[in-house]
Amino acid sequence: MARNSSSSQTSSVAGDTHDAYPESDFSSYSSLAAAGQRIQNADNQGFSTRAVSSGLLIGVLVNVSNTYYGLRVGAGSQMSMVSALLGYIGFRVLPYVSSLSPAENVLLVSVATATGCMPLTAGLIQTIPALEYLIGPSEQGPLHESTGSLMVWSIGLSFFGIIFASLLRGYFVERERLPWPGASATAHLIGTLQHTTLNRSELAEPEQTHRTSTDVQWRTQLRSLLQGSLVSAIISILIQFFPNLHNVPIFGNRAKYWLWAMDLSPGFLGQGIIMGPFISMHMMSGAIVGWAILSPLAKMKNWAPGDIDDWTTGSRGWIIWVSLASLLADSSVKLGWVALRPLWNGLKGFIHAGPSSRAFWADRIRPRLPKFSQNEHLPLPPDPTLDDDPLLESPELRPTTSQRLPFPCQGRRRTFFPRLTSQQLLFWSFILSLIICVSTTAIVFGDLIRWHFTLLAIALSLPMAAVSIRSVAETDYNPDSAILSQLAFATLISHTNPNAIILNLISAALAVAGANQAGDLAYDLKVGQLVGASPQAQIFGQLIGSVFGALISCGVYRLYSSQYPIPGTIFRVPSAFLTLSTARLLLGQGLPTGVLPFVVAAAVLSTVSTVVRMRYESRWWQKFVPSGVAFAMGIYLLPSFSITRALGGLCFAIYKHRTHGGTGNITLLASGLVVGEAVISFLTVMLTAINTSTG
Repeated sequence: MARNSSSSQTSSVAGDTHDAYPESDFSSYSSLAAAGQRIQNADNQGFSTRAVSSGLLIGVLVNVSNTYYGLRVGAGSQMSMVSALLGYIGFRVLPYVSSLSPAENVLLVSVATATGCMPLTAGLIQTIPALEYLIGPSEQGPLHESTGSLMVWSIGLSFFGIIFASLLRGYFVERERLPWPGASATAHLIGTLQHTTLNRSELAEPEQTHRTSTDVQWRTQLRSLLQGSLVSAIISILIQFFPNLHNVPIFGNRAKYWLWAMDLSPGFLGQGIIMGPFISMHMMSGAIVGWAILSPLAKMKNWAPGDIDDWTTGSRGWIIWVSLASLLADSSVKLGWVALRPLWNGLKGFIHAGPSSRAFWADRIRPRLPKFSQNEHLPLPPDPTLDDDPLLESPELRPTTSQRLPFPCQGRRRTFFPRLTSQQLLFWSFILSLIICVSTTAIVFGDLIRWHFTLLAIALSLPMAAVSIRSVAETDYNPDSAILSQLAFATLISHTNPNAIILNLISAALAVAGANQAGDLAYDLKVGQLVGASPQAQIFGQLIGSVFGALISCGVYRLYSSQYPIPGTIFRVPSAFLTLSTARLLLGQGLPTGVLPFVVAAAVLSTVSTVVRMRYESRWWQKFVPSGVAFAMGIYLLPSFSITRALGGLCFAIYKHRTHGGTGNITLLASGLVVGEAVISFLTVMLTAINTSTG
């Protein structure tokens, strides 16, 4: 996902790179990690069949949601907090069933994330639609694959991202002092829900007080989630009977000709609430520039003489190059900063240390897990990055110095799981994942891509995975690294090769799969570390969830593609168009007439805005500087999507103002809106397919 995939996490456009954090904050943060590592004893391994099966079930919902919104707008989400809440509530309401332990809840979230993120990992919203529906005969297309072949391909991509996350866990999750804002919030949610259960050794009266508070809280959260889902389901069913509600001409028919309309999708409204007002308004600014200024200009200058909505000759296909330039510039600056900042910080530290350089480096490599007595509760340090995230502004979810993780330390952990972090086992697991990936790619695509290109793509994904994990740890944003991988393979593939486009798309999909999956799953490994869950149990769960998700994703994708035209009015597959346009540009097909000056201007402005946002991230006015990714999304998505999301962001701002800065459970209500529409759409298309097959 991204996250998204594009995200991943809260939103694929919600994050920005942050600078170093105060030493005092990280001191207690390391203490928290130290306490979490000693929570689980031999009687509570955290791996259970019920947690895995529940995670698979919830993961199906996340999977359907990510496939639906991925094909519509190219966005996805982990929904870790929703998964944790649903898992906890599910076992609380079932009779004669004990509640989940914190470690089981973490395992459930890990399985759900691995299952839900497979549509993005397997390229089912980018590469596969581009191969099947967008490339023409001149590019040796279209390239249709059977559902069985897609399942084989997806299974081949479902392992090495997990291995990368395991390889890099020791450095990024345990040793590096990174903020992990989203993972901290998810851990605190689990801690809040599980507080009563884990502190029964305390006095009876406080236990009863905590029990009452927790019961009220989770019931309120459940009510918000269900209310959002119910409202979304009703509106979605209504839209099925009145499809014109996807394209309401709120500005009149003349503006509708230029594709200015509003989509009454409840899911887009929910996404806007989750994004918050600033990111949604940045997207709206991109829509205004792209669709109110550049699109009419291209049409009037005869640079794009076709229909407005035509990706080949129309202004939509013309302005996507402006969007691509903004996205390229923003991603390059962020990825470069995330990759080079550790070296820069180390160089500054070495220079400032002077004669004390030895002590400086000794401090950097010294283990940062101090000892604590048993049953000690530790506060989570304040995180300045949380102040701007609407997902984390609920008082019961925001970490503060006064909050304490409600997990008592229970001595040294003993586990029956093999030590997955051992170098030998990781090495052989990596070799096995290589063999599986090379074999499945050869089975599906045959001679189209040689085995050494597959190995090169996997090798390229390892440094990209490190960048993705660091980006998620600092910003909750899993960057789209497809552009960089496409650039690398464009330099290796001959432009005269008739299969050059196909090779570029497949190679980039292989490289991106491991990087994006590693970022998403490392997020859950950090949640597990904070809660004290077994990383071995999490990795086993992620393996199970990824394989299951690979099968489910292909079925869901094929069901949607069989019942809806792609590209069409519902599934416009913007991410597939963006990926294909990048491949065509890099392989020398050139830019459309008249777009070059605007491409250069967009790249320069995006670079400047990204640098300003990173350099002055602590300033109050930084929020008003447009995000390059959000601005680009506003250009390549239709205005109908951006308008609804902007309305959602405005609703969040109004609600926050009326509650004097509080957000209550509005983000859970918004999550219900998102999930409800996806589930209804899936049920509708299933019933249609059944009716067609029996008719």
